[in-house]
Amino acid sequence: MSAERYLRWDHKGPRGRQQSLLWPVEVWTILAPDANRRLNVFQEAILGLLRTGMRDRQQIAKLLGLEESLVAFVLAHELMPAGWVDGQFRPTPAGEDLLSGGIDTQGAPSVQYAYRDSVFGLWLPRVSSDLPDVYPLEMGAQRFPTFRESREGGGEVRPFLLPRRQGIATPAKADILKAWRAGLRDALQANGDEEGVPEIRSDDIEILGNKPTLAYVWCEVVHVPGDLHSWLVTDPWRITPVARWLREPLQASLDSIPALAHRISALLPTADASELSADELSRQIERDVELHLSRWPALDKPSLSELKHHLGRVLRQKARTETLEKATQEELASLVQECGSLLEALVQWMLERWPAGERVWPRDGQNRGAAEALLDAVPLRAPLPERSKGMLAGQNFRDIRLAAKSRDRPFKALLFAALLSTHEHLDHPLRELEDTQVQWERLLDLIGMRNKGAHASGRRLLRGEVLSEAEFAIAWSENFSKYF
Repeated sequence: MSAERYLRWDHKGPRGRQQSLLWPVEVWTILAPDANRRLNVFQEAILGLLRTGMRDRQQIAKLLGLEESLVAFVLAHELMPAGWVDGQFRPTPAGEDLLSGGIDTQGAPSVQYAYRDSVFGLWLPRVSSDLPDVYPLEMGAQRFPTFRESREGGGEVRPFLLPRRQGIATPAKADILKAWRAGLRDALQANGDEEGVPEIRSDDIEILGNKPTLAYVWCEVVHVPGDLHSWLVTDPWRITPVARWLREPLQASLDSIPALAHRISALLPTADASELSADELSRQIERDVELHLSRWPALDKPSLSELKHHLGRVLRQKARTETLEKATQEELASLVQECGSLLEALVQWMLERWPAGERVWPRDGQNRGAAEALLDAVPLRAPLPERSKGMLAGQNFRDIRLAAKSRDRPFKALLFAALLSTHEHLDHPLRELEDTQVQWERLLDLIGMRNKGAHASGRRLLRGEVLSEAEFAIAWSENFSKYF
């Protein structure tokens, strides 16, 4: 165990009662565009004037209130060597991209590191430029490695070490590209940059070597008083305070890691829901739900009342389920049903906000070939996965047409109509969201779970799995919060 590599980024996560955690990963070395290769304020101002056709340095300096010598320096020593203007001081394609908020994909790429989770086999939405090693003390007979509590010394800490369950898989550039884009998006948003993630292609990324480095990244399971969730997982890379994409699969699988489940239980306050009366518990849940909903005052609009209603029901049922050590199948099925109703309300609102318009609809009936052709043409950031497309293509065109018109059809017909409406609206959120945000297959699987539960399929629901799906439904609705 002592030969393993451990990585720990500086801690910026939420403070609270916590359990340190070592998460096993594959570390793949890549060459990718340098996301930090961007324009400073002087470069942007000068390049912007050059784009208008202006070439006179004296005039540029006068308009910007700068010394002519500074303009000459930026042109000769920064913009031209970087390849952002040509010999006639005309912006190059790379310079144009930078002015549009992108990054320079033409410049020299930098060495970066992409991460595949070795517990669940997921590519993690993070790419780093460094590998900050930390070194354990002598382990002796201890099962888990022990570390100094801080780099400066002090006490000792023994993180829980998650088991490495996945074998090494050959990486695909497309998967690494998704991770690169998702990580950059979070980093930009954390720095207050809402301009969006620049477009790069898989060909802009090169994988170095055919074997990864095996390592563990350090994070924490933490209880934050007042948060809607009883426990959270911090972001190992410290870009965001918490990592939903780690908490969700971990929660769904806690039943198979009883030692960790016990440690998480120990984090939670002893004066928990089990010690509250039914009335006290109900009031506490209601306060938590109202606090959550207050994050979006726009939900008080009449047009969003139905969405607010269903979101509140999911939050309440989820909170009640979390207080139960052993939830009944009826209670779990009820939560799944509420999740489905929330998703339906969201897509209905979407169709009201961005209607499908007057379209020439295919003849009523079921035509998988025609349906798949329509889905292939939808202007999304990434094509629909084949499995998701197959699940949607079986819809009757009459149902899709009525979903677009009256918004009272089943979920798949509603979603199909919403996808078609993206042709009519350049600002449609489904055109903008990353496929890592929408997770089409998981979305449709949740609806399938709801439908099967409604028809008494006999499938046994697991508490952790259902709670994870509830979190997904809440997160899916929150993808659209800026449009409320």
